Amino acid sequence: MALFFDQKWFTDRLNALGKTPNGLAEAMGIPLIDLAAVWKDQRELSVEEVRAMAEFLDAPVQDVASHAGISTPIPVDEGAGGNPDTEQPNAVLARLDRMDARLERLERMMGDVHALLMEERLARLDEAGLGIASGKDTETQ
Repeated sequence: MALFFDQKWFTDRLNALGKTPNGLAEAMGIPLIDLAAVWKDQRELSVEEVRAMAEFLDAPVQDVASHAGISTPIPVDEGAGGNPDTEQPNAVLARLDRMDARLERLERMMGDVHALLMEERLARLDEAGLGIASGKDTETQ
């Protein structure tokens, strides 16, 4: 098992199949920037993501998990002793956790975009001599 994410193994696998990181990210249901974080060993993979990678890369899930780093969960094959009664709810909960994390990132990004737009608006008002920094009363103009 690899201690860290084995970029070379995954890149070689993609190249051997003529596939791209964009396609892999899409198959995993994550943005490309999240896949880049996985590649840099800055983001953990979920069981569902390991399964999606294995399917996309036409490789056994054990191989994918082994090359993805020491903390990567290895999916349990339901036919080999997995409990479908607990796996399905766990998969739903894991997906909800990922969706919640994505929503939080989107909300932070929206706040950043709003702040940038407000800065731009204030700068334009200042340039026109109508902003707070100009000292002019905008209500009387």
